[in-house]
Amino acid sequence: MLRKITINWNKLADFRVLENPFPNPERIFSGLDDINPETFLDFLDDIGLVGMGGSGFRTSEKIKASIGAHTLVINGVECEPGITADQSVLLNDSLWVAAGANACAKAVGATKVILATKDGGISLDDLNKRYGEFSMERFAAKYPAGAEKLILKQLTGKTPPPGLRPYQWGYLIQNVVSLRAIGRAIIDGIPVMERPLTLTMPSIGFYKNAVIPVGLTIREVLEVYKISFDPSTHLIADSGLMMGHEVSLDDVIEKTTLSLFILKRDSAWHDERPCTRCGTCNTACPLGLHPYSLVERIKKDKVSSAAFKAQMTECFLCGVCSAVCPSDIPIVQTLKEGKKCL
Repeated sequence: MLRKITINWNKLADFRVLENPFPNPERIFSGLDDINPETFLDFLDDIGLVGMGGSGFRTSEKIKASIGAHTLVINGVECEPGITADQSVLLNDSLWVAAGANACAKAVGATKVILATKDGGISLDDLNKRYGEFSMERFAAKYPAGAEKLILKQLTGKTPPPGLRPYQWGYLIQNVVSLRAIGRAIIDGIPVMERPLTLTMPSIGFYKNAVIPVGLTIREVLEVYKISFDPSTHLIADSGLMMGHEVSLDDVIEKTTLSLFILKRDSAWHDERPCTRCGTCNTACPLGLHPYSLVERIKKDKVSSAAFKAQMTECFLCGVCSAVCPSDIPIVQTLKEGKKCL
């Protein structure tokens, strides 16, 4: 599975540059000079914004539920291996990110804004130059530190109980690219017609962060960068090695596409072996769940108990269980199927 690939990212290009090899979209939205909490939700729907950190949920619904939150968190804790688009956006598009953050804070009534980033990424000096008006919080450069529940745990010092949403504790957590989209719409009148993502083919040392039009086919993107792709020897992983999935040349760039990894097939797949009951997946789970026990229940169709559904609700399919499994069992893929029972 994708989870076993080892890549030396240090040999690839600097992530700081954010390329835009495509024409800028035309200004077709009038923009919003004064953020009004009563009209902001309609504004978000008008520009077509969904969670661009991967969730794909309507942002207006999230903002509506978070009205009254005391703190907005800019989630720049980009921890999926090899993806640096958020960091590139923080460096290159700070005007839009800050505008989007201030707009969301005003809409929900938040009095504090925290920029959350990872250790070893962008220096605090660079961040303070661009986001000096906000508080800063650093997180360990360890996957999956950017998950909302883990961010809440560090900020509050308490483990969120099952089922809790950030707004219930007074927090609104918004991804960097989502805030960029809001700021771009406010300042430039551009709806959500593009998204920054990481594009890489490690086998040839190709690595770029680029702004790509939504709806463009992957084939067209690879043609622009003159990347040769042979489906018999390579695969394309959409949105990372841990939480990503395989896509084809004819699939399109979506608002939730975090990255495109072109990988050698022979290094991406491993034969599954029987479970040795080592418990490594249980130890590694960031939420303390019991992944393989859940897998067994799914395979036996024992999915009706309240305890099972509670654990499945908590699981956010980070893929750590699969990554550490010495038997190469595709645990997270089965858990994804198990989510259908909820």
